[in-house]
Amino acid sequence: MFLHRDAAFSKRVADEAGLNVVLATGVYTYDHLPQFLLNRDEDGVAAIFIHEIENGIQGTGIKPAFIKCAADEPGITPNVEKIHRAAARAARQTGLPIMAHSRPASGTGPEQMRIFVEEGVDPGTVQIAHTGDTDDLDYIERLLETGCWIGMDRYGLDIFLGTEQRNATVLALLERGYAERMFLSQDYCSTIDWFAPEIQAYLKENEVPDWSMTFLFEKVIPELKERGMTDEQLDQMMVANPQAWLGR
Repeated sequence: MFLHRDAAFSKRVADEAGLNVVLATGVYTYDHLPQFLLNRDEDGVAAIFIHEIENGIQGTGIKPAFIKCAADEPGITPNVEKIHRAAARAARQTGLPIMAHSRPASGTGPEQMRIFVEEGVDPGTVQIAHTGDTDDLDYIERLLETGCWIGMDRYGLDIFLGTEQRNATVLALLERGYAERMFLSQDYCSTIDWFAPEIQAYLKENEVPDWSMTFLFEKVIPELKERGMTDEQLDQMMVANPQAWLGR
């Protein structure tokens, strides 16, 4: 919710492209909530997520496969905490996994995991997205110690961390035996309207020239393989881990 979902459009793209598109329920916000969510407590918000999980999104009958929430630069504000606890309660009642947008620069990952654990969520059902925005291995290992999955998933977004640093971090984590806990991706959306068109064009030309739907496959994976990543490790991160996380 709040990222302009269109489940019917997503289904049309999936049908025409032959892709398996996986949708989510949940709320994406760094703090603001509309009045109808401000007026509901954690259980009331969880009930909205559960309704979509059981009945489908936007009247389509298409059911979400995971629950999304977010914490960013403002940190764990009361509104953000409410959404996280609602996501956790919906997850416990339905068995769906959680993906949590995080901001390593603000140290949100461990705090997000603290909330989920307090709510009784199995840490092994949670993916802390955007962990790859940092090359601080101590921070990443502290997060992994909570039992979650981590997303090394913003390749091409050099405004957060460059590709070389991302690759070095992934390779170091592979050497330490974490292939079974990581996802690789680029957090790219073909229809994103996050910025005004002129700002988006400037960013693409000057700040994030490599950011695309295919950058991971065209440049990142070949380079990681040249530097020691095995086919088995790649298959683990790109196939086995998503299957295990979504298929619980």
